[in-house]
Amino acid sequence: MTIVTHCGILILMKSYSTKWFDKWTRKNKISIESLLDGVERTKTKLGSVDLGGGLYKVRIAKEGQGRSGGYRTIVVVKETKRSLYLYGFEKSDVDNIDEKQLMDLKRVAHVFLDMSVEKINELVDKNELVSLEKK
Repeated sequence: MTIVTHCGILILMKSYSTKWFDKWTRKNKISIESLLDGVERTKTKLGSVDLGGGLYKVRIAKEGQGRSGGYRTIVVVKETKRSLYLYGFEKSDVDNIDEKQLMDLKRVAHVFLDMSVEKINELVDKNELVSLEKK
């Protein structure tokens, strides 16, 4: 869980990733703390871009480097409630996602944003989603 502030109030926010994204972060040695910081930055717009439909492109630094040449991640954020990391890529490999990818990601975002807490918990229990929690 992440603690975020909204209108001066501290709120607990749950963050998740897809199974694919979890595997990708482990391969690239991206810490959970970096991901949770990325969710925080969607609120301040520092190092993140609002793609619409609850989607954000968030810069994540490579270990020992800055964010500008690092990774780009796509995360769905339901304000003050929950977030889901969907996709990631290295800036040096892919300049950006294309329009078709963006539309596909927005469809997935829509499903996640409408999903009940019970359904999310069921997907976590089935290992379809991974809960991101600080260690």
